Amino acid sequence: MRIGGHVSAAGGIPNAIDRARAIGANCVQIFISPPQGWRKTEITDEQIAAFKTGIAANDLAPVFIHALYLVNLATANPELREKSIDALAHALTVADRIGAEGVIYHTGSATTREDDIMDDVVSAMQEILARAPGKSQLIIETAAGKTVGAKLADVGLMRQRAGSDRVKVCFDTCHAFAAGHDVRTKAGIQATLDEFDREIGLEHLVVVHANDSKFALGEGRDRHENIGEGKIGADGFKAMLHAPELRKLPWLLEVPGFDDKGPDAKNIGILQRLAA
Repeated sequence: MRIGGHVSAAGGIPNAIDRARAIGANCVQIFISPPQGWRKTEITDEQIAAFKTGIAANDLAPVFIHALYLVNLATANPELREKSIDALAHALTVADRIGAEGVIYHTGSATTREDDIMDDVVSAMQEILARAPGKSQLIIETAAGKTVGAKLADVGLMRQRAGSDRVKVCFDTCHAFAAGHDVRTKAGIQATLDEFDREIGLEHLVVVHANDSKFALGEGRDRHENIGEGKIGADGFKAMLHAPELRKLPWLLEVPGFDDKGPDAKNIGILQRLAA
């Protein structure tokens, strides 16, 4: 199996290689710039060459980019909408340059309006793909709570209406649990996968975000916990890791870490043992 995590690319994307190796990852997710701001970090051709060489030499593919946290395609604010479209189009372009599979993003929230949110989200997705006409995938992350994308039916509608096979989906275990999908048991996992297949299509699922949950089922709260330490628990992850539909996918940790420094070797080891 491909089990890895989000690692820091601070100081230049080649630095992510050693950080991924240090935790025993064999797939990786990175930010390409600080996620709490709009500033684009320059990535040189030399850095890209070193990054690609390191990924290949250390068997770290596939690589995914996580979009900025500020991105919100559901906003009614024209300035925020344009910044979000620009940031995602830029990230897709970088994904093609560095050999990443695609860009995983949160659709966002629309707390002040309910009229034509889906129309606006879909048109934004289409604009992003038009501005970045490469091969990299625009990957919708399943959401928690009341944000857009918490309902699998909505994710399926976004993907379908965007009208591009480049639009794929990331299944986040914590978000799914927070949204009411009981992934603690084989029966609950199968029911979730059946709904996913019905509403989206399992052929469009390309990656798993592996996170336990600090909060109980259906509470709508997006707080990640280390594997086995949260409300999903080790048995739930063991069952998910042995589900054929999920086992074939890359799994990426976004946990706090046992030393509070993010995804670590201990969490990867736990997933590896549960997957055995």
